Amino acid sequence: MPPNTHVQGPQKVSHEVQLEAGEKWAKDHGHEIVGTVQDLGVSASISPFEREDLGPWLSPEKSHEWDVLVFSKLDRLFRSTRDCVKFAEWAEQRHKVLVFAEDGLTLNYRDRDKTSIEGMMTELFVYLGSFFAQLELNRFKSRANDRETGLRQTTRWPSGMPPLGFQVVDHPSGKGKGLGTDPEGNELLHVMAGKLLDGWSFVRIADWLNQTGAQSNRSRARAAKGRDPSAKWTTSNVILALTSPRTQGLKMHKGVTVLDGDGEPIRLAPPTFDDDTWKQIQTVADLRRQNQRTPTKTVNPMLGIGYCSECGSSLSLKSYTRQRKYGTYRYSYYCCGESPKACNNVTLRSDVCDELLAQTFLERWGDEPVTRRVFVPGEDHSHELERVNASIERLRRESDAGLVITDDDEIVYLGRMRSLIDRRTALEVLPNRAAGWVTETTGQTYREAWRVAETAEDRRQLLVDGQIKFVLYPSQGKSVHAAMYAPDDNRPPTELQVAVAAALGDPDARGFTIDDNGQIHPVG
Repeated sequence: MPPNTHVQGPQKVSHEVQLEAGEKWAKDHGHEIVGTVQDLGVSASISPFEREDLGPWLSPEKSHEWDVLVFSKLDRLFRSTRDCVKFAEWAEQRHKVLVFAEDGLTLNYRDRDKTSIEGMMTELFVYLGSFFAQLELNRFKSRANDRETGLRQTTRWPSGMPPLGFQVVDHPSGKGKGLGTDPEGNELLHVMAGKLLDGWSFVRIADWLNQTGAQSNRSRARAAKGRDPSAKWTTSNVILALTSPRTQGLKMHKGVTVLDGDGEPIRLAPPTFDDDTWKQIQTVADLRRQNQRTPTKTVNPMLGIGYCSECGSSLSLKSYTRQRKYGTYRYSYYCCGESPKACNNVTLRSDVCDELLAQTFLERWGDEPVTRRVFVPGEDHSHELERVNASIERLRRESDAGLVITDDDEIVYLGRMRSLIDRRTALEVLPNRAAGWVTETTGQTYREAWRVAETAEDRRQLLVDGQIKFVLYPSQGKSVHAAMYAPDDNRPPTELQVAVAAALGDPDARGFTIDDNGQIHPVG
């Protein structure tokens, strides 16, 4: 391969080289590998605790499963001195070992003496390395921003993924890159626009795209990098593709069309649609968006509790208002939250559902004690105890070898020995236990906790902590079937068969009551 060649996509192998370097270090030093992390495409500027692959290994649940973390180079873990210091403190508190194989640096917080000059120098080099890595990142960002600013008033494409219907090509000037028409994406946009003009909703178009497996530019880019190309179309994706000026080949910056020196929009590529068709698309799209129900900011009381029986998605809370002969009424109901298309007939009025949920929960679990799961970190001092015992034996050998000669030597020897023996005594009485979850009670029953809960959110959290699950099934005629259960409860799920003919079938019903048999009766 020629020098200075920049390789991307499936041919890029830098992560494989880094993995080999880490595995070689572990093998050479006799360590067992319990897992690997890569976080491909994730910048080292992201905190280690927030990375998709690495983050879970740093959680209380998994951090006890490993002792040594090996990275190929320092700048693969840190691009921030602040992150470096925080992570080093975290590793020191848990007696972990951090290794940067190709840099020849090891931060050993498991065995090293805190007063060791060698260890302190290593820590200093790591901090300095993270500083220079951050400095280089800032320089890179500055160069990128300067480059983008310089290209903003030109017809060149700066970088990144092109909009649907376009592809990156060589700029006609021979300098840099520009945009050209992508035949496949262009055809897809025309089909989408045709369906919108034929009366299809954004939701229906997104559902059709998912069913037919139509690929967006992002899906194709993920496939080119050897990653899972599957990415669902959403209504937002569809609206953006059919309404953004980018679709007409215009240059955008922070959501605003970029203008040239004459005040005209800068065009990067030929427009996807002619002017008349584009105006028709925008008119229909505006009407569609005006008719969409405005989502509420109300907290969903079913979040983490209610699920659709058909697809397993969480239940969504929807609200709208209607003009009726008694006045204006606001309706709220729970339904399948799958996007872009929810499961049919999985719906129930929220007031009915909330009442059923509370009533059934208190009847079944009201008199049971409130419990909560608490994660208890592991505690193992055997390694430190071995190190203290080894130090005691070394001092004894020094004494037996006649190295304790003067009175001052004797005082120092006895003081060090007493300190080590006291430390050994303290370590021997400390518990050794594996990390894990424990269940503890709060001293209240669920009925008592429900009664003193001040808000709906407090009650929702009580149900979440109790692992209560509410499953809503598709309605059959004018009745609704649901079930409630707790995963740790050995009893079968509570089946709820509710007749809601009037309450659901008559939109003019102003309320309802529930009798002793759980039947709902409308109040007209």
